[in-house]
Amino acid sequence: MLGVVGDVVQDVVVWQMEEVRYATDTKSEVMMQRGGSAANVAAFAAPRYPTRFIGCVGDDLGGVVLTTELEQRGVDVRMQVRDTTGMIVVLIDQHGERLMFPSRGASARLEAVDPAWLDDLEILHITAYSFEGGSTAQSVKEAVREVKRRGGKVSMDVSSTGMIDHFGIPAFLDLMVECHPDFISANRDESLYLGLADGETPGPNLVRFADAVLLARQGKHSTNIFQHGKHLASVPVKPVDDVRDMTGAGDAFNAGFLSSYLSNEGDLVASCLAGHALSARVLACPGANEPPFEPQGVDTQKDTLA
Repeated sequence: MLGVVGDVVQDVVVWQMEEVRYATDTKSEVMMQRGGSAANVAAFAAPRYPTRFIGCVGDDLGGVVLTTELEQRGVDVRMQVRDTTGMIVVLIDQHGERLMFPSRGASARLEAVDPAWLDDLEILHITAYSFEGGSTAQSVKEAVREVKRRGGKVSMDVSSTGMIDHFGIPAFLDLMVECHPDFISANRDESLYLGLADGETPGPNLVRFADAVLLARQGKHSTNIFQHGKHLASVPVKPVDDVRDMTGAGDAFNAGFLSSYLSNEGDLVASCLAGHALSARVLACPGANEPPFEPQGVDTQKDTLA
């Protein structure tokens, strides 16, 4: 089973229909969606591989809606309840680029995870957002240690250069070393900023993660895979004609990669292609969403997007 622990929030997605008209009305479409990087990964992965999500929501309607939505997608949900449910306003311009205004709420209030919730996990996926503050940071660290103690693997998404700035580069790298991830997912800006990779060239700090697989994403350009500190492969990205909303594209890549990796005996290139394919499905949808998933004559719990 794939495990995911971390943030779950309500996304208020605002699609601009014109340039912002300051101090007056701007034509737009507004939608409420499930959000939170960790929750997004779980929602995308669950139709393709058995997936458990561990998080915290508020004792409110938002928490009920988010929990129900994840369950309807086939996620095995293990949710703590306290405080108020987090919310993010996501402003999408006419080119698909985002501005985000987060309020973490209960996502920062996760307390010690019940050890039984970690049973049967082959990989635990975490995001750097969990370490922004509150009790969640320590709870996720403890969950990582327990999964590693049991022989499981850990996947870590760097999340954002803003998160790196929150810590400072040396402290963030130390945090990553403490988590000892088996997989690191980072976009081009994050890879460069942390000194992990520059295109196909290993960065000076990649040596600190010699045991990890680095998935250095580059948007519409090839994803570079590094293993044992060396460049393993450049995996091309098929062009996507209708890019309307980039929200959740990185989360979809992680879900596609991890669910495929657990299904195909660890083929890194094939798993990367599955990540690209799932990400492409999300780019044309509002928020972190995809068109209805329709498995073609296969077990939905084992399918990876072809």
